[in-house]
Amino acid sequence: MSEVKAPQSRSSKVMRGISSQTIVTLVIGLTELLFFSIMSRLLSKEDFGYFAAITAVTAVFSSLADTGIGAAIVQHKEIDKKYLDNAFSLSFFIGFILMILLCALSAPISILVVDSSIRIPLIILSCTLLLSCVTSVPRSILHRKRMFFRLGFSSLISLILSSLVAIVLALKGFGFYAILGKNIVNSLLLYFISLFLAKTKFGFDWNPIVIKKIFGFSGWLMASALFRNFSHSIDSLIMPRLMSVSMLGAYNRPKGFISQVSSQLNGIFDSALFPVLSEVQNDKLAIKNAYKTSIYYLNIFAMLLSISFIFNSELIIRIFFGEQWLELKYIFMILSLAFVFNIDIRLTDCYLRSLALTKSQFFFRIIQFVLKTLCFVIGSHWGLIGFSVGGFVAVLLMTLIKVIYISNKVGVSFNATLHCMISSWRAGLLFIPVMILCYIYIPSSLIGNIVNCCVMIIMFIGVFFTVPSFVGQRYYTEMYPKIMSRLEKISPKKG
Repeated sequence: MSEVKAPQSRSSKVMRGISSQTIVTLVIGLTELLFFSIMSRLLSKEDFGYFAAITAVTAVFSSLADTGIGAAIVQHKEIDKKYLDNAFSLSFFIGFILMILLCALSAPISILVVDSSIRIPLIILSCTLLLSCVTSVPRSILHRKRMFFRLGFSSLISLILSSLVAIVLALKGFGFYAILGKNIVNSLLLYFISLFLAKTKFGFDWNPIVIKKIFGFSGWLMASALFRNFSHSIDSLIMPRLMSVSMLGAYNRPKGFISQVSSQLNGIFDSALFPVLSEVQNDKLAIKNAYKTSIYYLNIFAMLLSISFIFNSELIIRIFFGEQWLELKYIFMILSLAFVFNIDIRLTDCYLRSLALTKSQFFFRIIQFVLKTLCFVIGSHWGLIGFSVGGFVAVLLMTLIKVIYISNKVGVSFNATLHCMISSWRAGLLFIPVMILCYIYIPSSLIGNIVNCCVMIIMFIGVFFTVPSFVGQRYYTEMYPKIMSRLEKISPKKG
């Protein structure tokens, strides 16, 4: 009986974690989209281009500041005050060094990436490196204790207040400095709120044995995070030189929108799955079952969202960007196509960290960085469309490589994993032909966009609730009964 109860207990932990964080995460997502919509109407393509280049540089530096030490706290089986003080001291030291390093290198970096006009913004934004680093410790304590609501709440409050500051600055004519101000205010608020919610006082301690233990886990994570952010930001780093700052601003709007949505969704599952998978990292059966389940259901969800974005691209742009951005419709559609594979990459990253395969993760980051650089450089010869297609090809290839590796590590054949992924896309066989017909014959106007969206919603509801067997046998036998049971509980009783 114990073998049966354990997986159920772990599943309930994941579901409780997801449930407690989902509401806050959805609110955060809606707040970010509202801020995105407002700023798209207040700033120019050049503003967004400069901001993208600046944040791409700081993202590379910040990759050494927040990932490894925080993950070490979550993953380590037993921690005490001494361990936390050493972790805080190490994070402060790394953050301070990175801040000074960015300030010192701001001149050559600004000229290499764009021009000297971004040197001062880089120096101003360097303080977020230190803040990001020290914030990782209290937030990791909340993560370890599965206080997902507190994590989400602190992010929400920081986001709302910093977004208001940015909107005021944008209205005052500060250009991309308005978004820089948002980042600084958000970093400050997030640190102090997280520190308060973690209810832990930190001191400075430097024990070489403890430091070595922390860095032994986080060292490879830091190195892999560096190349992760390099690969994630490589488009913003090379596009100003290959094309122009204005084209980077145009490309970064649809990319930023899709990244905001995917990061919030990934955050729900990543935050809930990582600590639980770390607990069962030696239970091969539990890991194997969790892998197949997460691959199946996340791909169903990602497929639906990807189709929704592709065939409602004009409506989304009109609502969140403004009419002046409609020329980016095809860029938005191409980036939306990569949404499914981006979620698979994030899922494999979660398993790499949970299984402590940090060294392997580092080499995957290098491969991803090289792939994306090559694909972007080649694609840039065909303008923004070619650049976007190059990014999609790189994501597709990287997904196949990582899925093959993780499948082998958890004891699931690649064919079984591929079958699981393809079966989760089964409903798309019905949606895609219908939506193509709608796209061709429904007028490309606001009213037409709304009609097109309504057709899709009706189809989704119709397929997933009236013919669940068409979605797949696993969905029909596992998820569908739970959904219907929940609906029966919340529906008003007759009489």
